[in-house]
Amino acid sequence: MAPQRVVVVGGGISGLTAAYRLLHPTGAGAEVPRVVLIDSAERLGGKILSTPFEGRLVDEGADAFLLRVPWAIELCEELGISAERISPSVGGASVAHTGGDAPQLTSLPDGLVGGVPTRLGPLLRSPLLGPLGTLRAAADYVLPRRFTARRLDAASVGDIVRARLGAAVASQVVDPLLGSISAGDINRLDAATSAPILGQALERSRSLMWGLRRMQPAPAADDSGPAPIFGSFEGGMGRLVEALMKRLDGCVLRLGTPVEAIRRPGTRFAVHTGSEVLDADAVIIAAPAHAAAQMLPAAPDAAAALGLIDYASVAVVTLSVRPDAIDAPHEAGFLVTRSTGWLTTACSYGSAKWPNWAAGGDQPPEGDPHPAGDGVGGDGGHDGNPNVVLRVSVGRDSDDRHTRLDDGELRDTVLAELSSLPPLRGLCDPTVVASWRVSRWPHSLPQYRPGHGQLVDRISEALAREMPGVFVTGAAYRGLGIPACIRQGNEAAERATAHLASASATASP
Repeated sequence: MAPQRVVVVGGGISGLTAAYRLLHPTGAGAEVPRVVLIDSAERLGGKILSTPFEGRLVDEGADAFLLRVPWAIELCEELGISAERISPSVGGASVAHTGGDAPQLTSLPDGLVGGVPTRLGPLLRSPLLGPLGTLRAAADYVLPRRFTARRLDAASVGDIVRARLGAAVASQVVDPLLGSISAGDINRLDAATSAPILGQALERSRSLMWGLRRMQPAPAADDSGPAPIFGSFEGGMGRLVEALMKRLDGCVLRLGTPVEAIRRPGTRFAVHTGSEVLDADAVIIAAPAHAAAQMLPAAPDAAAALGLIDYASVAVVTLSVRPDAIDAPHEAGFLVTRSTGWLTTACSYGSAKWPNWAAGGDQPPEGDPHPAGDGVGGDGGHDGNPNVVLRVSVGRDSDDRHTRLDDGELRDTVLAELSSLPPLRGLCDPTVVASWRVSRWPHSLPQYRPGHGQLVDRISEALAREMPGVFVTGAAYRGLGIPACIRQGNEAAERATAHLASASATASP
């Protein structure tokens, strides 16, 4: 009997991992199915894209992955690219906020866990909160317990932080940090799925700060200093995509191929594209939730639930500027509070953060296959480029003003915002910008509203009832970051493999 076929729809990191795991199962003796990987784009990688910019490979989307969870690290070991991993050269960050007559930068207080303060001392020494904000945060130690298990399940991150630490901590520290990860609003961000550490801390202690401190591992006995939090590669995050692609032996690729519908006319699935119909014994949809909903006319309950997941549109403005134009502190970058009213949500001092982006960084390989960003200005790079790379993020939940600006207008707006900060005043002169580009990511970051976990359960239950053998995976469901997407891709492959085994056993005489 011919091997069973699995169609994977979506070639971002979740879909790539699912296809890889189907072809390279971890279980002994597992059957390896035929795999078809389909993506509507002309390339693989989704929001991972590393492209040439002024003689360096600079990420247009995700530029790092979290090292405190195992899934990306384990995959890198399997792919043989662990030795290529790099970590940021500098740490620490500031917050751009309104203060006095003009915006200013203030360093984030030490002792943050998951973006939330754990110690009162650093808050007392920081001018970020002011006396009243700091006093309110101190009340966390004495306030009675306010969240039952049921209330935690329905709480937003903002609900918990404001109740325990006050509005100043929520708006000046936690919202810029956690909000920048998902382009979200902590007042509409589900705590149970976006920041489960908060609920876990409150299960251990009445005080949020005490609970978070108790969850931290003891310092290393060898006094080697804190371990790096993030990792990337010399060639950018695109190196992970390249390594996965090289291991998709036997996988049939269909790029530039939108999927119109997935139906089940008999015992097998029919995956309809614009040019053909592919038969499949199982289907993994690793596309955004709104796209998945459109593919499932035969599963109306699942499609309706998928359509409830909101997305934010974001963009990344990459700038190459003369080094004498800025006087940036020795740190990774800064975040921006909503009170500024800016389009900018974060700025990374890329040349300081990543050693491979520093002056004189490696040239991209000749014939690099990656396309350039949407908007590009300047005359390109050169060997030994002394300019400084800044990566500026714009857009967040409920703020899509950047989508109404063309690339030049967006660049000018970002420069005007950044140049209002004392260390970046030099950016008010447009001639200091040697090159720039705009990378747009419309409807790209899923928003986990309160009750998100229950919504995802509804989607899974509806699919199991309406289309058993179709599975969804990706950033929209149980984790946004690259490691979480890798974990979910592995899990989807395991569920599809189990479905194939069950179907094969049922069909056997």
